[in-house]
Amino acid sequence: MAPRLSSLPALLAEMVAVPSVNPLGDAGGSVSGEARMGAWLADHLRALGADVETRLLAPGRPNIIGVFEPLSPASATIVFAPHLDTVGVAGMTVPPFSLTRRAGRLHARGACDTKGPTAALLWALRRWTRSAERRKCAIRWVVAATAGEEEGSAGAQALVGTGFRADFAVALEPTALRVVHAAKGIVRAWLETRGRAHHGAQPTRGDNAIYHMLPLALALRDSVAPEFAARHHPILGSASLNLGVMSGGQDLNIVPDLCRVGVDIRWHPELTEAEVLHRLQAAIAQHAPRATLQVQRTAPAFVTARTHPWAQRLRRAGTGWARADWFCDANIFAAAGIPAVAFGPGNIAQAHTHDEFIREQDLADGAEAFLRFLTLPAARK
Repeated sequence: MAPRLSSLPALLAEMVAVPSVNPLGDAGGSVSGEARMGAWLADHLRALGADVETRLLAPGRPNIIGVFEPLSPASATIVFAPHLDTVGVAGMTVPPFSLTRRAGRLHARGACDTKGPTAALLWALRRWTRSAERRKCAIRWVVAATAGEEEGSAGAQALVGTGFRADFAVALEPTALRVVHAAKGIVRAWLETRGRAHHGAQPTRGDNAIYHMLPLALALRDSVAPEFAARHHPILGSASLNLGVMSGGQDLNIVPDLCRVGVDIRWHPELTEAEVLHRLQAAIAQHAPRATLQVQRTAPAFVTARTHPWAQRLRRAGTGWARADWFCDANIFAAAGIPAVAFGPGNIAQAHTHDEFIREQDLADGAEAFLRFLTLPAARK
């Protein structure tokens, strides 16, 4: 029997009341991790009639797989892929785990990214399971809710690493119901130079790590970033490099023995991850030969053709096409050979904010869009 909930906002309120802050985020005094959210979702999917499996990445960190098998042999397997985790709650100006309604907006951590889109999907599935379409459907619909999307897409990586396959994947993200069919990849890296500390009154007796870094930092600005910007993709535009962090030294009167620079590079299929890393290494070799490079995180770029039949079906249910500079689990599914897009109600500009919200009307529109996708005529191959 489907859960008895009075409204879609009530469903979202129940979800945000279950904290699921990524373990690398500030849990605001609650227990971090996705265990409780995973258990809640597993119970909800079972109540809707899905066959549910829990796959643990690590203790307290589940992937939840809910399968709605058709009554006849499946003609296709289509995956909805929300993520269970949220970012941290430090500095929030609204209650993070209690849904607050203000002027048509529903505020809480995860209300936009991505418990709002997930609630819209669950509400649509609730209606679909009660409809005649459910009995006639020949599609295997799967809800694959992943852990760890906010920090490295660990859950999606684990899922595809076990041979998980599908004909199409929809990563649930706040895209204003536009089908995000292309997104850039990332390389995030730390560059370090080391020196020798000494009293600042005698700087020549030390070895200033910041001075070793300066030529490299300037080269990143003046040479490497413009080179990336000149590499253009017809859909995703230019690649980019941002020097986001530069730190070094302990005090004004000490010669710094360490300097660190953090860079965030967004690349597209006209480049490769190997090319990006090679260009960083070349800059190091030329401008700071003693510097070291440590890759913090990478993610692949992807482009799913607008002509893909399942992407077209989703477009008919939504509001248009889009591309993204940000990344999500769709990048991981696409890299594993599963055609993928990102899609859902809400605005990405509200994700991760101190007053995170989704408009109540957008939430309702999202449920209608997911229901249309579930019930539109089957995609042609």
